[in-house]
Amino acid sequence: MAATAHQLFREQSTGKKKRERTRSTLLDSAISVFASKGFEATRITDITSHAELANGTFYNYYQDKDELLRDVATGLAVEITGRINDEMEGLTHGPTRVALATARLLHVARQEPEWLNVLLEGVFIVPELQSATVQYLRQDLEIGIEQGHFTIEINLLLVNQILSLIRAGLLLDPDMSDATIRQTCEAVLRLLGLTPTKSRKQVDKVFQRHLEN
Repeated sequence: MAATAHQLFREQSTGKKKRERTRSTLLDSAISVFASKGFEATRITDITSHAELANGTFYNYYQDKDELLRDVATGLAVEITGRINDEMEGLTHGPTRVALATARLLHVARQEPEWLNVLLEGVFIVPELQSATVQYLRQDLEIGIEQGHFTIEINLLLVNQILSLIRAGLLLDPDMSDATIRQTCEAVLRLLGLTPTKSRKQVDKVFQRHLEN
């Protein structure tokens, strides 16, 4: 599969100095190549070739591709969570917050599937990103626990289980149909302690109130 082109980081660096624009080119190319070849199979020359930069340019910014993956995944996390957080403002019901955040994440995957692929790979590989993901999810999970909806212990294993469910949905249905998004949201809620019936009803409410035009 040929690597596509991305412009996320280059758009963010518009008007900035040349060094920052070059770094952004590397980041965008990394999204494309990591998504196409996978992190382990990717060589630094694959990224610089895609970016149309000299191979030595890479080492002006990064020591290795692990550092690059960290920056790419962090940037994607900031972009994606920013989109989700805007819609979560004012919601206080734990299961609603979790279901809506999951659905919105998968809607992003529908529009930009490579973003989520690379982000999830980064979270599973980079320890700092794993810790940051636990902290990001902790607020909504603690709300659900305090309200008596969730019967879980918040830890890295739980977070990895949630992310694995999301990744499975993406692998099984790259187009992210509404049915797959619903099923994935329900699976996450069941993992957190809701019954299948309550999970289905909760996801139905989220779709009716927040996702259906």
